[in-house]
Amino acid sequence: MKKLTKIKVAFLDRDGVINKKADEHCYITRLEDFVINDDIIDDCLDLKKQGFEFIVITNQRGIARGLLSTSTLKDIHALMREEFKKNSIDILDVFYCPHNIDSCDCRKPKDGLLRQACLKYDIDLPNSILISDSVEDLQMGKKFGIGNNIFYGL
Repeated sequence: MKKLTKIKVAFLDRDGVINKKADEHCYITRLEDFVINDDIIDDCLDLKKQGFEFIVITNQRGIARGLLSTSTLKDIHALMREEFKKNSIDILDVFYCPHNIDSCDCRKPKDGLLRQACLKYDIDLPNSILISDSVEDLQMGKKFGIGNNIFYGL
């Protein structure tokens, strides 16, 4: 009988960690505005060597505000995955919240996206990490039981 192994995950916030953030109160709404941050690929390669798999968690309120279509968001995420794949990094999954503020339980810093990931995958939370440029996200990760939470900011 094969023993199921829990996976060690690096949960990555998208805007500000994977890609350059849009200006305040603005959104990444076009492929050409999605620019990968300089160090994230190398950092993820280091994490991959340590046995981590990668899941992206991101708020995408631009959908609720009518500034971004789900189709365009999927295209942006396909581009992101392709850029990572070129560097031998597979993104296991992307979980996003398309809702407005205070209208759901998946908008970070609520833990709905983490719960969705744990329902879909057998995740070793104490040995996983969450990387974000938001202190509130890091507090969410700690409260949820993720073992290490790393601030990734400029």
